[in-house]
Amino acid sequence: MTAARSAFSLPLVSSIAENVELAQLGEQLGYEDVWIADTATIDVFVLAAMVGSATAALRIGTAVIPVFTRPPALLAAAAASVSQVTGPDRFILGLGSSSPAIVDDWCGIPFERPVTRVRETIEALRSMFSEPKTTFSGDTLRVKNFRLNVPSAGEIPLWIGAQRPMMAGTAGEFADGVACNFIPASSIQMFKQTVADGAARAGKTDPLPLVVRLQTIVTDDRASGLETLRASIGPYLATPTYNSFLASCGYEAEAAKIKAGWENRNRADLAAGVTDELIADLTIVGDEAECRERLEAFTDAGVDIPMIHPVVRSKDEAAAMLKALAPR
Repeated sequence: MTAARSAFSLPLVSSIAENVELAQLGEQLGYEDVWIADTATIDVFVLAAMVGSATAALRIGTAVIPVFTRPPALLAAAAASVSQVTGPDRFILGLGSSSPAIVDDWCGIPFERPVTRVRETIEALRSMFSEPKTTFSGDTLRVKNFRLNVPSAGEIPLWIGAQRPMMAGTAGEFADGVACNFIPASSIQMFKQTVADGAARAGKTDPLPLVVRLQTIVTDDRASGLETLRASIGPYLATPTYNSFLASCGYEAEAAKIKAGWENRNRADLAAGVTDELIADLTIVGDEAECRERLEAFTDAGVDIPMIHPVVRSKDEAAAMLKALAPR
């Protein structure tokens, strides 16, 4: 097996300057990748450009940007602009459907036909990056006579964030790589097979690389770490996308408890569904030795880029966890 790339996630704190400092620290510690989430807080392209200008070789990916909140023309222009800042082979544009909470509730945009929207966005972007002028007409978006007058520094790989089978197959067929969030280690091979089936439809022979964001707490008080993760990931696992995916991974009973607890506004019932076994299969928690062991377990399960996401309250806490799990 090819050695996994070392990676971490941003943003970890609310200050742009402090996130840039964490990126610089990550590069100094030997991390190869940083993957930036887009959750309507710090702008993902602003942070990507600033990290790119403040580091020398760190590869920067977005994991992921919702395809509903920015049309392909804006995505293409922003990605090409960041590419100019980072230089060639340092920027990956990761896209996904996101969730109704972010797209519909926060942004007021109907969350409709997500798989089709992701596929058509990828198709439109490939044309924008390779052709002098793009006209595209799909079921969920259209583009007429678009010219990208911002040359990128090189090829911009397009990755898709996926979980459930239809999106995983679409990622395999249309993307250059796959990003995943909240996937149990025990389900990674099943997930990768679905991606591979999609890739086979497109005639691809090489497996697509997989990056997985892993909620991480390095602590000598494992019990406390478990409780922190239980509280932080429970609401995510209650959302329809994550909840149904969790059930499909063999955690039907846990998913049902989490869903019921959320719908009934009963925190105790929700927490009861986030069992210690589930946390251990989804996240990384424990002292440094335990965390390194779990990190290796995800790699052994088939994750090409295990991306640690320190669950922290400050820059200092984030820095300490990056140091604790730095590549050896």
